[in-house]
Amino acid sequence: MRKSWKIRLCALALALLLTGTLAPATGQAVLSDVYFTAVNEQLLDMNSDTMPFWSGGVLYVASRLFEGTDLGVNYVRNNAMGLAMLYTNRIDLRFNLEGQIAYDKQGNIYSGHAIERNGIVFFPLDLVCRYFGLTWSYTPTDTVPLIRVKSSSGILDDTSFIDAASASGQMANRYAEYEKSVSPTPESAAPTPPSPPVQQQPGQQQPGEQEVVPPAVQAEEGQKVFLMIDSTSVEATLEILEILDGVQAAFVLDLEMMENGDLLRGLTAAGHSIALRMTEGTAEELEQARELLWRASCSRLELVWCEDRGDVDALLEELGFVRMEAAIDWRNSAMRTAEQENRLLQSIGQHRTDLSVYLGRDSGCAVGLRMLLEDLQEGQFHISAWRLGWQTWG
Repeated sequence: MRKSWKIRLCALALALLLTGTLAPATGQAVLSDVYFTAVNEQLLDMNSDTMPFWSGGVLYVASRLFEGTDLGVNYVRNNAMGLAMLYTNRIDLRFNLEGQIAYDKQGNIYSGHAIERNGIVFFPLDLVCRYFGLTWSYTPTDTVPLIRVKSSSGILDDTSFIDAASASGQMANRYAEYEKSVSPTPESAAPTPPSPPVQQQPGQQQPGEQEVVPPAVQAEEGQKVFLMIDSTSVEATLEILEILDGVQAAFVLDLEMMENGDLLRGLTAAGHSIALRMTEGTAEELEQARELLWRASCSRLELVWCEDRGDVDALLEELGFVRMEAAIDWRNSAMRTAEQENRLLQSIGQHRTDLSVYLGRDSGCAVGLRMLLEDLQEGQFHISAWRLGWQTWG
């Protein structure tokens, strides 16, 4: 039984790796280090001068995110004093561009600084979001990843936002315009004579080519990562349990999956958290799921994942449930390659507080999960299941 499981997993990994080599979209090449950016429900224009970038393991975004958007945070710059400032009517965060420090009006100094490029100021996204009570997310799309900054006025979750922006053609149009803007014109492309082919040894670096080393990801002291995984079948969930090998996570099950008492008992005995994926949004659904878990393992169901907020929050509070949310939602991108796993790792590294990471379907995250666990443990992150009472994310 164990041998056949390993054979199936190897076959799955090979199939996914081969799938990962396919082009993301017919006739469309994906540029590297390029991102969509959005503020709440507004997809911003793509511009090479204001494109987000990574520096020292920190993600930086341009000041334009705070100009003419509905985040509620304003931007001003004082060239005479060499200051760039983000502010609301109550608080502000000041960046000394020359001294490379950040501080507030009380004189408190923060770990982080702004960077100026071609006259445009870029801010460390995670620091800004933590200071002003915003959230941000990194979500893959069919072309390039989306970096989205959200305030309390944001309505759509990332999946719904991407679906809407894709269906309306906004993403395709933005990307096509950007791709055209960075492509050389025929006049600027001077013809060069062909060079004789040079045989390259395996692993040899091309002349002028720099090896790209991903920045190391290191946790803040005591920082926790809460992994969330969809349980879609008993077999796939058991594979994930083998990979976790004692590391605890939160498994999200729909009502049908929760009818499997053996699965519920196995997850509970291993110390994992169990959450209901709500589909009906009714008290009957919640009470039935709670009864199933109690009968199977004498455990009380208290965690819920629900896509549509609607009027469900009042019902959850009344019945004593806690809604789970994800600081990083990776459900639209399975961890099929080391590059995809590293992108998720870098996104996790941008959060300096405890955070939840939604990996998606058990069958989709199996290939890269082992690498992710090793990298998180090497970075001194504490990996845990979502527990009742932990209600802070990002």
